[in-house]
Amino acid sequence: MTKPVVIAERLNESDIEAQMYNAARVIGLERDIKSSRAVFIKPNLTYPLYRKGVTTRVAFVRSLVSVLKKLNAGIKIYIGEGDGGYNSYSMTNAFQDMGFMDLKDAFSNVEIINLSKAPSRTVAIDTPRGPYEIALPELFFSEIDFSISCPLPKVHCMTKITLSYKNQWGCLPDVMRIKNHFMFDHIVSKVSDILKFKYVFLDGKYGLDNNGPMVGDPVELNWFVAGNSLGAFDMIVSGMMGFNWQKVGHLKMAAKYGLLPDREDIKVVGDTEGLKRKFVLRRNFWNYPALAAFYSKKLTHLFYFSQWAKMLHDVMYMFRKRPM
Repeated sequence: MTKPVVIAERLNESDIEAQMYNAARVIGLERDIKSSRAVFIKPNLTYPLYRKGVTTRVAFVRSLVSVLKKLNAGIKIYIGEGDGGYNSYSMTNAFQDMGFMDLKDAFSNVEIINLSKAPSRTVAIDTPRGPYEIALPELFFSEIDFSISCPLPKVHCMTKITLSYKNQWGCLPDVMRIKNHFMFDHIVSKVSDILKFKYVFLDGKYGLDNNGPMVGDPVELNWFVAGNSLGAFDMIVSGMMGFNWQKVGHLKMAAKYGLLPDREDIKVVGDTEGLKRKFVLRRNFWNYPALAAFYSKKLTHLFYFSQWAKMLHDVMYMFRKRPM
């Protein structure tokens, strides 16, 4: 079994490809990529336009693609994300507006894919609440050798933080994936495992503090963190953000599933203490009813799927700005 390794350094923006290449060598990605046919990269694109600390920078993904292509020129690289939740925006348009489509012209054998438009298959995930069926993109089962998560360090008003595991929620193709929120803690880490997410590269130029995942205060961090275990990565980076991973629901569940290594088994390369910056989650008034619905199947139905849903949202938006 591969030893979990996490690299944490100050971001070298002027030579990020060299930094990525060194990380690929240390965490084992260099070896894996040379024997693979196709990989998937998942940026965090939770907003239809680029925002500091909210969305993964296209320049960061471009550098990662460049490194992968230098290691294996013939590798097929998919870069993907699903449409905005609750059908809030088109990911196809977001890819275009943020410049991701340009990567198809810059590199051979690169495909930008809207996962909500791709074929899917239904799988049953074993959970403490019993088997739970969910649709996942067929691509991961038929073509992908392994996947790479590219999150940002953000607080999240529902899940406290969003790092490498949370990033995969956007792989659910259903635009109404909100109906699965009540099972989020139980399934997101297993979804990541099923979809072969093996490596993580943090776009740590900026983070998001105080509130998230779309609104909040962007902060410049200049972190570079990479790892070969999503569980190890989330444990280390949550600590760098000042959070105890044992108080984060989906990470506690991942540990119960055996997806998080013991802390003493993680090899950390770099000075995490010197990089630390304390983040704080400050929920606003409107976060609390949304939080109640997040963990309740019945309230989710009332707020989003019932005959009263439109009226409830119209009333709410009399007092607050629509998020997008």
